[in-house]
Amino acid sequence: MNDRAPLRRLVLRLGLLSVAMFAFGFALVPIYDVMCRAFGINGKTGGQYEGSQVSDPSRTVRVQFMSTTARDMVWEFHSTADQLEVNPGAVN
Repeated sequence: MNDRAPLRRLVLRLGLLSVAMFAFGFALVPIYDVMCRAFGINGKTGGQYEGSQVSDPSRTVRVQFMSTTARDMVWEFHSTADQLEVNPGAVN
């Protein structure tokens, strides 16, 4: 009967370790949120952007679209226009 005591203790410790690791996995989500708010990373900077976006009609930027796929892909995609001329700040 005394031979089973170390085995029982090992099983108990492994079970407690599994429960602790599972609980730590759930605790990581709130810890991550707190760290992101504290350091201002991952877009959690404390509020929505309230600035204004102004278009600059005096400048023009040409945007070229290049679409490629891997050689073995069975489907293809292409942009509707090869290039587009836009003003910085304007929604297109």
